[in-house]
Amino acid sequence: MDPAFHAYNQMGALGWEVTKVKVGLDGLGFTLSKGNNVLKLHSGLVGRHHLGPLSLAVGLAHQFGVSDEAIVKGVAATKPFEHRMQPYLLAGAWVIDDTYNGNIEGIRVGTELLSELPAKRKLYITPGLVDQGMETEHVHIEIGELIAAAKPDKVVLMQNSVTKFIQKGLNTAGFTGELQLEQHPLELYTNLSEFVAAGDLVLMQNDWPDNYR
Repeated sequence: MDPAFHAYNQMGALGWEVTKVKVGLDGLGFTLSKGNNVLKLHSGLVGRHHLGPLSLAVGLAHQFGVSDEAIVKGVAATKPFEHRMQPYLLAGAWVIDDTYNGNIEGIRVGTELLSELPAKRKLYITPGLVDQGMETEHVHIEIGELIAAAKPDKVVLMQNSVTKFIQKGLNTAGFTGELQLEQHPLELYTNLSEFVAAGDLVLMQNDWPDNYR
C-alpha cells in the first residue's frame, strides 16, 4: 500500500489541501481542495489538531464515492465528546472542559488553542497527569513550560505531588502571570461560576482521582 495513504496532518491528507482555517469556540472552519474539487467545511470540533483526521475522513469518503453534499453535512455534524475539548458558557465566560484528557499531547494542543483564541482574561486550570512513572518529573516540567508559552493571565494548580514540577516548568519558561495553588479542587470546580468573569476564557485539563496524592 502507498505509504502516502497513511500520511495526514494539519495541512491535509490524500492530496487534499487545507486552507482558510478559522479556529473558534463555535468550532473549526476550513476549506479542503484537490484539483477542481473545493469543499467549504465547518466542524463543531475545537482546535487545529482536528484538521488532519477530518481531512483524512473527507479524503476517504470522497474515494468511496460519498457526495460532496453528504461530506459537508457529515463534517458539520461532528462535535466534542463530553469533557473532551468541550466549550460552554458560564457566567459570561467561555470554559473549555478538557478534564478527560490524560496525556502530554492533549496538553500541548490545549495550550496551543488557549494561546490562539482571544479573550479579556485567560485562565488555565490543571492538577497535572497521573501514572507517568519514571517520566513524572520530566513530563510535568514540560507541562509547566507549555502552559507558560500560552501566556495565560492566571494559572490554577491543584495542590498534589506533581505541583512542584509544574511550578519548576513555569519558572523555567519565565511565566509572569498570577499563580494560585488550590487546596480544595472540588470547591473550585463546584463554584466555578464565582471564580470567573464575563469575557474570560478558561481551559480546564485533566482530572486527579481521589486515590492519588
